[in-house]
Amino acid sequence: MNSLPQSTLSAKICTATPVISKDTVLDALRSGIPDAEWLLNQIENEKGYFRFPPFFSDVIKNLKLENYPLLYASENAIWGMLLRGFLTDEEIKELDAELNAASPDERGEFITELCVGFDDAIEKIEIPKTKAQQDAARQRFLSLSPEEQKEAIRVSQHFYGYFFPSFFQLMSIMVHGEKLTSLVAQSKAGNDEAYVKAVQIDKRILTVDPYFIERYSRAQHEAGTDFYDALSYRLAAPPYRGKIRHKSLWLAFSLIDQAGLLESMPHREILEMCDEAGVGGYENRIQSVKHLSNRLREYREFQKRGIVATT
Repeated sequence: MNSLPQSTLSAKICTATPVISKDTVLDALRSGIPDAEWLLNQIENEKGYFRFPPFFSDVIKNLKLENYPLLYASENAIWGMLLRGFLTDEEIKELDAELNAASPDERGEFITELCVGFDDAIEKIEIPKTKAQQDAARQRFLSLSPEEQKEAIRVSQHFYGYFFPSFFQLMSIMVHGEKLTSLVAQSKAGNDEAYVKAVQIDKRILTVDPYFIERYSRAQHEAGTDFYDALSYRLAAPPYRGKIRHKSLWLAFSLIDQAGLLESMPHREILEMCDEAGVGGYENRIQSVKHLSNRLREYREFQKRGIVATT
């Protein structure tokens, strides 16, 4: 996986106000929630362990994405991976220069339009969930010309390079009440509790990130430490055991939160957005503002306490 260019454009996308519009978030929920719910069901079928279907393991191997956990270094790095899937380095430089020269209002409007463009492009990328869909996707790829195949591989590398860390970022919020990027940063500041929590969410960190490799190696020579016991417990305990009742709703809260809109949107608007996006399906949808407000309060209290819903 190629390193990211030293551009501040991804940082601007993450910090501009507004980051993305409500309509864009709604489109993201419509396209992202079904895939996320499908993955959550796969996890539940594995008794709470993060085990992707074979298709995703093949994607990681075939697209050479084994080092994607390095993107947990920052949210900007994750955004940057997606950015480079649709823009060349030269286009990124040009956009960066335009954003530097723009006013705050112009920057917010520009980034909103850019994110809408990303949503349009991402909607064209379908995650094949069944063998028939996977076989059809393979045939479509084989029907492309060599140049088209090369471009399809490049876009897929960046999409899935963004998708995997983003998914685990959301899972970390749901399980630990903290983003995985935050846990990784705390780990590198010497917080071993954050270290074992991060590894529990995505075990690949343990074998990819240089700090995590070095810390594990160093622990072998440390006497009187509970590090190994804590790590063994986290590795053995299923990080996701169905204890969060409204799973897709919390995923929606996380997405809206990362867009910078959860605090400012009236609860009725959040309810309408979730209902329109089909969050939870018909049977499990939130049917009243009061009910949604209660779930949102639980979500916020969970984040503040940092409870681990695994044992």
